[in-house]
Amino acid sequence: MKRLAALIVSALVLVSGSAFAEDHIVTQGGKKFSPAVLNISAGDTVTFVNDDKSRHNIYSKTDGVNIKIKKQKPGDRDTVTIDHVGSIDIRCAIHPKMKMVINVTE
Repeated sequence: MKRLAALIVSALVLVSGSAFAEDHIVTQGGKKFSPAVLNISAGDTVTFVNDDKSRHNIYSKTDGVNIKIKKQKPGDRDTVTIDHVGSIDIRCAIHPKMKMVINVTE
């Protein structure tokens, strides 16, 4: 009985921890990220949606942050979980003027 109670408590902790994470949407259109600045909490997910007519190649320019979405075709959606706390510079390798910042707090 104690073992079952411990399993239930563990499951509730896992579910409640993920229940607080949010998903944020970043669209790409007109060769721009929208929003240009996004404020999130560590553990949140960001879904990059290509609403543009051209491909994009999304990456982080911030040291120590491994975000790389290669060859995102029009209509594609890719989701990343962000645990790094601080400011993250996001760019498109195909369109150098495409820039955004994701500010991550604990």
